[in-house]
Amino acid sequence: MNPDPKELLYVSDLDGTLLDMHGEFPRPWVDRLNRLIDRGLKFTIATARNYDSVHPILHEVNLQLPVILFNGAYLTHFETGENLEQSNYIQRDVVYELLERVAPLEQDPFVYTFDEMHRLYYRNATNAGSQAYLKSLEGDDRLQYVDEYQFKDGEQIAGLLLIDTPVLLDPVHRQLRERFPDHLNLYFAKDIAHPKFHWLQMFHHHADKGKMLRTLSEHLHTPLSQIVVFGDYLNDLEMFEIAGKAVAMGNALPELQAAAHQVIGTNSKGAVLDYLESLGF
Repeated sequence: MNPDPKELLYVSDLDGTLLDMHGEFPRPWVDRLNRLIDRGLKFTIATARNYDSVHPILHEVNLQLPVILFNGAYLTHFETGENLEQSNYIQRDVVYELLERVAPLEQDPFVYTFDEMHRLYYRNATNAGSQAYLKSLEGDDRLQYVDEYQFKDGEQIAGLLLIDTPVLLDPVHRQLRERFPDHLNLYFAKDIAHPKFHWLQMFHHHADKGKMLRTLSEHLHTPLSQIVVFGDYLNDLEMFEIAGKAVAMGNALPELQAAAHQVIGTNSKGAVLDYLESLGF
């Protein structure tokens, strides 16, 4: 017997999945998703973005359920921005050692922090990949240029991001994986928008979308077997491994497509919405 779609919870990644190729959610798509939610669709998101980045894009969507943010670092009430649950932050001594180890690259990481507000520090963005990412953040209130990475009392480090060529980043990735196996959760993969570059993302060892999906499952009293997830990138794999059904985008990395129960169309064509509308709400 197939489960009733109205009994299932649907959780979608954003970039490369729910959002279009420009990282936007067009007004007609807002209307389509709201119509489904009004008809009983249980829907939320799980993204590597944080609240200050997500809310301006989706503020017109009637998201009634908690959202998973910053790669599973936070479970957040979408309307208020209140963090309902959070994972651990990266230890200061680990961060400072990490900064020393990547210094020879002459390409500084983006550093994401949180105390009473989110901040995104950057210093040296000299290659085309990091400059493109920096340009995508124009107008983002979190963004702060710094001469030196110095953190305030009480300021927690949630994650770091390095963007460079795979030749330069691969040895760094291997070194960090060996040095901090119990401290860091690392994602190393091609920058889909700029394939000549790779992203090396660093989070606390216990911060990933899969772990926070378990927390959301418990929070909503919804078994993991009744959760359908959508994704396109390596940081969606933990969700794919535990959800009842995993749906990969046509534009997803090969690793995601191989791990999925189903592969649908591309994000640029609104394939997640097409899938949800096909359920008969």
